[in-house]
Amino acid sequence: MLSRYAENVYWLGRYIERAENLARLLDTHGSFARDPRATGDWEAVIRINADEELFFSRNKEATAAAVLYFYLIDPKSPTSTLNSVGYARENARTVRHLISTELWAHLNTFYGEMHELRRRDIGLARLAKVAAFIKTNCQTHTGIAEGTLYRDQAYRFYQLGRHVERADQTSRLLDVKYRQLQSVEEDPGSPIDISQWNALLRSAAGYQAYRRTRPGSMSTSDVARFLMSDSEFPRSICFCLYRIKYDLACLESEHGLELGDEVRETLGRVMEISGQTPTDRIEPAWLHQFADAIQDGLLGLSGALVSRFFGVAEAAE
Repeated sequence: MLSRYAENVYWLGRYIERAENLARLLDTHGSFARDPRATGDWEAVIRINADEELFFSRNKEATAAAVLYFYLIDPKSPTSTLNSVGYARENARTVRHLISTELWAHLNTFYGEMHELRRRDIGLARLAKVAAFIKTNCQTHTGIAEGTLYRDQAYRFYQLGRHVERADQTSRLLDVKYRQLQSVEEDPGSPIDISQWNALLRSAAGYQAYRRTRPGSMSTSDVARFLMSDSEFPRSICFCLYRIKYDLACLESEHGLELGDEVRETLGRVMEISGQTPTDRIEPAWLHQFADAIQDGLLGLSGALVSRFFGVAEAAE
């Protein structure tokens, strides 16, 4: 398999996962902002995505309208959902011979519908509907990919992209909650604290799974630990890292690709970080440090994958 095709399917997986998780992130923050007792600090979303310089070069303040436009349909924002879907489509175009007609057709339709959205369609009052539209299309893409992609190297690189991105975005969802804990004066376990954890779990598609495994608890520590280290929940950081490890092992054992020391060591460091969850109460400051460390580690892992398998410096983030 040509390295450029491996890179294309890797980023196809990442960009679709990024679009879905950004919708979840915005929906979560929108749920917090609609609460009259919360602060509605939309600048937190910009800080989490490290977009301060670009955003404030074009906007005076981080209003809900400005942030939603920037992250949903702004054609000049490299991190907008519109562009993520567009980038996924362009990567898919290059590997058209490796993907199914159904997958290609759906991506075209999805991008066309995103391109038709206007400012009036994405206000705070309509955010839940727009986020649901994006999540549904991303999940449809994932379902088509699971049902039609041939299980060769292309599939493994596609899965690597998905799970690197998903682990990163789960850490960002946790960071949203940390920043909310910092901005309100509610004690852990208070009604607003519980409602925000509920919203966060729903945004990570984990509410039902959490309630099945922990029916009597909605504490900061239990919810955070579920999203970080539950080995059976597909959006937990732990689950994603083990899937990354598995797909790398398949590339090595089934397809004869040498991983190299940098990939092995970087993955090992990230997995070590993910396993350092406190056994007692998790403090907000620790949660923030953990999320930052995971994001830095995944950035290093992605760079190692790109360098090892694609032969170029990582250009897209």
